[in-house]
Amino acid sequence: ATIREGHGRDPVAAKGTGGSRAKESAAEARAKRSGDSGATSDTVVGERLIPAPSFGVCNKSVGKIHLKDSKEEGSDRTHTTDNDDKDTNNMAHKSDRIDNGANAPEEPPELGGCIGCCMMCCFGCLTCCGCRDAVCRKIMFFPPEPPFYKISDDSKLMRIPLELLPNTEDLSQDDVKRMGQAHFSKRLEVKLVRLKTERRSEIVACHITHPKAKSTVLYSHGNATDIGMQSYAIETLVIACRVNVLFYDYTGYGWSARHDKPAPSHVGADAEAAYTYLVKDAGVPASSIILYGQSLGSVPSCLLAKNHKVKGLVIHSGMASAIRVLKPSIKRSPWFDLFRNVDVIRDAKCPVFIIHGDADKAVPFSNGKALYDNAPMKIRPWWVKGGDHNNIEMDHAREYYQRLIHAFRSFDKVWEAIKKNEVAVEHVHNVQATNDAKTTEDSKSNTGYVITAQPRTSL
Repeated sequence: ATIREGHGRDPVAAKGTGGSRAKESAAEARAKRSGDSGATSDTVVGERLIPAPSFGVCNKSVGKIHLKDSKEEGSDRTHTTDNDDKDTNNMAHKSDRIDNGANAPEEPPELGGCIGCCMMCCFGCLTCCGCRDAVCRKIMFFPPEPPFYKISDDSKLMRIPLELLPNTEDLSQDDVKRMGQAHFSKRLEVKLVRLKTERRSEIVACHITHPKAKSTVLYSHGNATDIGMQSYAIETLVIACRVNVLFYDYTGYGWSARHDKPAPSHVGADAEAAYTYLVKDAGVPASSIILYGQSLGSVPSCLLAKNHKVKGLVIHSGMASAIRVLKPSIKRSPWFDLFRNVDVIRDAKCPVFIIHGDADKAVPFSNGKALYDNAPMKIRPWWVKGGDHNNIEMDHAREYYQRLIHAFRSFDKVWEAIKKNEVAVEHVHNVQATNDAKTTEDSKSNTGYVITAQPRTSL
């Protein structure tokens, strides 16, 4: 499997070729811990190894991120953003990597001809027979086995140390004991919760809070990973962007696999349970919640954006629909298609920010472009030149965090513009499909957003 520090294994191509890269990274980590001078790209904070792609690259872009030796009294990571306003605005106003699809790259070869038609027909027949969910469990969901974390007796998250991630199938007893040593930053409050869903399954979620956060990100991770592996990327996100984050496992993943198997019908229910926890139990106002969906996580995030009015939606390497991953050229979703984000996003009640790589081999670039075209409210997308499915937050870390910080601020500006221009959010329409739709574009501000909506009667 393709191992990535940022988002785990490849969500679609479970038999990828990135394992060698992960092993090299693990080797460098072990060399660093043993004092090998050849591994100088990583930073050790106390007993924890911080990968350079997650923190080191950010030092030049997202204000300042200071890493102090944990042996110093009261030391910890601190985050200042004195100069990030100018940096993020300049970054957002650079020419788009791909001019909104006008110069889109070549799509990877799709299943065409008889093979493509036969596969679509078979999927339709399985749906008629009621066997679709059973088949989907085998071909669409890849829960990590074994999980990348454990839950202690006092309900704390025990995550596998970063350098051991590529070798979780051969963990020794000593390695398991080390899981309790992979601590989070002292400044962050980490809470593990168990949530009941409307489909009577029970999932586990992790809520990380930053002392100076003003927004909360509800993070839906990609396939073939769990909250144990994601915890390192999430910790980076919390510190770099000064946000709180709630991230959770789908039914059938990690600890949540004890209660049921993964299925398409569980995905939306799991996300709804996480959202309910934030609003009702944690007391987070919906206006400060940002939905973030990566790959498979784009499905529950789009559903939440349709059902709830939140601050914003970030879709990272998201799919337009299940069929479009295999056959991007289709214009309309077949009746048996799954995960129809391209249709759901038309009813999104918040501004949308799309991130997609033009070299994505798992989810073709046209999927991201279709989502952007159908979003009723959106800010300037980030089409990443050379970006693949799992490497954007690693190979483009500097720009990644800048773009996120700017997007979070742009969401606020969009809502201010909505109130100022008296634009209704409840009845937004795509400007291409509605002749009398009014397009409002603020070319003077730094957001680069476009709102397509009917004139408001009441907000």
